[in-house]
Amino acid sequence: MSTATHTDLMATLREAAQAALAVLPLSAPGTITDVVGVAQAPDLGDEGTAVSASFSGAASGRVTVIVGEETLNTLLMSPEGALDPVDALRPALETVVVSLGQCALEPGVEGDPADALRAIDGGAVALVGAGGETLALIGLTLSATAVAAAAAAATATASAQATAAAAAVGAQSSGGPRRTMDLLRDVQMDVTVELGRTHMTVQDLLALTPGSVVELDRAAGSPADILVNGQLIARGEVVVVDEDYAIRITEIVTPGTEAGA
Repeated sequence: MSTATHTDLMATLREAAQAALAVLPLSAPGTITDVVGVAQAPDLGDEGTAVSASFSGAASGRVTVIVGEETLNTLLMSPEGALDPVDALRPALETVVVSLGQCALEPGVEGDPADALRAIDGGAVALVGAGGETLALIGLTLSATAVAAAAAAATATASAQATAAAAAVGAQSSGGPRRTMDLLRDVQMDVTVELGRTHMTVQDLLALTPGSVVELDRAAGSPADILVNGQLIARGEVVVVDEDYAIRITEIVTPGTEAGA
């Protein structure tokens, strides 16, 4: 695979993996920290697991999701009982494949993480991390003729793909996705309300004392961001309910418009 073609694959995977974060049942909020070649993928240890599936259609290849021990334990200790990793991770596999166009995804197969990475040799891997730790890997390999076309299609139809991805996750196909989402209903997700951000030097941090005022990058009265597992999903205004802080939803964020005010 040429350097240019591999670059296209990595760009395609980064965008697809970003969409897959919304349905990836992580043990903590995660972000896409990097996209690397398979040979540079970190080892998540022997206690994790991998789910892989081949696909064909507008593009053909193989997609893999590997989770570490903490995320696997989250699935195994669900309030409804142990979740099958194949079922729990299939929505993420589907979301990646939907971003490539009209493709048929074969049933997922659980296996050893190292073996799963070897099976996508020549592909790319998106690293999903939090707090400096890699929580999961999303791997993708495409046939050489499909890489450039998939990258162009992903860029041109990002908004439509995100909508299709949500529909695919909710659709009942092969008896998997609908059942999977039912199983995941009681899985705990971290919801964060963010008023604003700022950058500070170490010197300024060390100078903080009770009573110090830290100015944020958002005007007074601006809506707060609502994030689920680190992904922006809505905005709202802070209110008080029974002496507790709460958030009133004022806007649902449409995929692809996250940077809007």
